[in-house]
Amino acid sequence: MKWHRLTTDGRFKRDLAWSPQGDMLYFGLQQTPELLAIHQLELASGEISRWHPQQNTSEFEPAFSADGRFAAWVQSRANLQLKLVIAPPNGTETAVFDPGGGFAGLRHPTWHPAGTQVCFSLPTGGGQQLITIDPQAKNRRDLTATAGINTHPAYSPSGDRLAFTSTRDGDYELYVMQADGTNPRRLTQSPGMDLRPTWSPDGGRIAFVTNREGNYDVWVMEADGANPRNLTNHPERDDFPAWHPTDNRLACISVREGRHDVWLLELD
Repeated sequence: MKWHRLTTDGRFKRDLAWSPQGDMLYFGLQQTPELLAIHQLELASGEISRWHPQQNTSEFEPAFSADGRFAAWVQSRANLQLKLVIAPPNGTETAVFDPGGGFAGLRHPTWHPAGTQVCFSLPTGGGQQLITIDPQAKNRRDLTATAGINTHPAYSPSGDRLAFTSTRDGDYELYVMQADGTNPRRLTQSPGMDLRPTWSPDGGRIAFVTNREGNYDVWVMEADGANPRNLTNHPERDDFPAWHPTDNRLACISVREGRHDVWLLELD
C-alpha cells in the first residue's frame, strides 16, 4: 500500500467526498474559528479552492449523486439549525430540507446511485433515525425506527443496500440493510466505535473507521463483515475514509504530528 499526501497546510479538516468522476475531492476546512467551509481539491493539479466562496455560514458533509446531477450538504443557518441543501454541484440552491429549530443533529447525507433520493440521519422523538427524501426535498420516508442512534448511511454502488452505524444493540456497530430499510444485519462485533462506512466500487468491501484497538484507524472488511483488517495502523488518528468511485484508492484525513491533512492510499 502506498500513501500520498494531498494537502500540507495541517489545518483541521473533516468530511471527505469524491466527485462522481473521481477527479475532485471535497472536504470541510476550518476556515476561521467560527466558520467551517467546504473546499475542493483538484487531483491532477493539487489546486485547492473554496466551493462556495460567498457563503458566510458553516457548510459541511457534501455528497454527490453518481450521475453528477445533484449535490447535497449540511448548512448551518441559525443557532441549533442545520438544514440540508440540494442543488446541482455548481449551480444554485434548488431545495432545502428544514427540520425546524433545535434539530442540530441532521447529518451525513448520501445519494442513491440513481440520484432518486438522498438518505441522511435525523433526530426524532424515538432516537436518531435514517430517512430519505427526493431531490425536491419531498416524499420523506423513514427507514429506521429503533432506539438509539442510526447514522453514517452509505449506499452500495448498485443501490440495493445501505450500510450504516447504529447503537441499537448498545454499542456503535456497523450494519447493512436493504435500501428500503428491510432486513437489517449487524456486520461488526467489537468494543469501541465502528463508524463511517464507505463501499468499494465493486461493492465487495467496506472501509470504515474504528477505535477498537484504542486509536482511530481506517479498517477494511468484506461486505458481509468478514476478514476485517487495519489499513492505516498509526498511533495518530486516521478518519473520514472515502473510496474512489472507480478504482482501488481510498482517501482519508490523517493526523500526523498534530497536523490534519488529506491523504490518498493506493490499496494492494
